[in-house]
Parts: sequence; C-alpha cells; structure tokens
Amino acid sequence: MLTPPHRGYMYTLPQFSFFPSNYDDDGLSAGGIGSTKKGLHGICGDRYSAATPRPHETGGKYGLFPKYGAKAIGGCYAPGAIMDIKYQITANHKGYFEFGLCKLNGKNDAETEACFQTLSQPDGQKQWFLPAGNKIFSLQYQLPSGVTCDGDSHCVLRSWWVGGNNADVGMDGQEQFWNCADIYISNNCGAIPPSPSSGKKGEMIFPTLMGFRGLQVKR
Repeated sequence: MLTPPHRGYMYTLPQFSFFPSNYDDDGLSAGGIGSTKKGLHGICGDRYSAATPRPHETGGKYGLFPKYGAKAIGGCYAPGAIMDIKYQITANHKGYFEFGLCKLNGKNDAETEACFQTLSQPDGQKQWFLPAGNKIFSLQYQLPSGVTCDGDSHCVLRSWWVGGNNADVGMDGQEQFWNCADIYISNNCGAIPPSPSSGKKGEMIFPTLMGFRGLQVKR
C-alpha cells in the first residue's frame, strides 16, 4: 500500500527517515498458505508465531506511533472522506481486497481483530476485485463520518488481499496479504504534523513517493 503508506513502506519516504529499513515490506503473507489456512496470521501480516508485538503491529519494529506520535502518521483525512488509496501490484494473483479501520484511543493501545470495522467503497461494495495487470492501482474507500482520531489517539487502516489464483480451494487455499497504515481522521488536518501538501476531500498526501515497491507477491 503506497497511499497512505503502510508501516513497512514508510522508510522509503524522505520525511520518514527515522523508520528502519524493511526489505520484506512486500511479503506480508503471514507465513503463507500453510499458516493462514489454519486461520493463523499476524494482525498486520506477520507470522502468527512471531513474538508480540509483531514487527508490523503497533509497538513493533515498524509500528512506531507509540514512540513518535504524529511524526509516524502516514496521512490525515476528514471524517467521512473518500480516501484515494494507491496499491502497487507486481505479480497479479487475482482475488479481491477489503479494507478495515481500527481506532486506538491511547498512544500505547494496540490493534486487535475485533477492533477493525470493514469499510465500503462509495458505491457500497466492500470488496474491490483486482483487475488484470501489474501496476499501481487507484481505488476509493469511504471513512465513517462519526470517527475522529488525532493527538494521542490514531486510527489504523488495514488492507487484506485474498488471492484468487488457486481454483476450487476456497479462501483458505489462497495466498493472503495484510498491510497496516497509521492515519489521523480529523477536522484539523492542516494543523497536524507531518505537513505534506493538501489533497482533495480532506486528505493530506505526500508529493514524493520514492522507490515504489508497495505490495508485491513472491512466488
């Protein structure tokens, strides 16, 4: 996930140079089908067996909001905004995406599966089916109008990709990938650091995305 940048991708952007390098930011498949078919996965795509907090979870190696606060926020959006999300696919395994939102009230709170509220596209559909091709895709999801999170509170946007390459095996027989991004939802986005250029519909966007890698499926 390039926009908003997921935790493992943040280090590629100059304004987030304090994030550690992550050369497996495109491989958050929770250990692969052997693990996920049992329903076991890290909340943000790490192996379920990894020590908690897992690397891509809040408080983990790349989940730096507890340490850096607003400096670790990847984007700010108005309540009810339609988010413009960008994803890079370099090996298209078909399937669909879903996106969920989790509000964390305290700086040291951590996301849980139960916390995530599934988001919808502007037309009401929850699943976004992946077209053919390997490229950067743009899609839109709408944030709830009644949720705000800023200051020591923040929200986690999570993507979930369920592949579709394997026939007649159901979801548990498909590759699955997760990404988590830290965002603010606020009526005061222009006053909240970091301060990239303003986008449309209340969104703050980063003008320079360097070294596009995003989500990549490894065979």
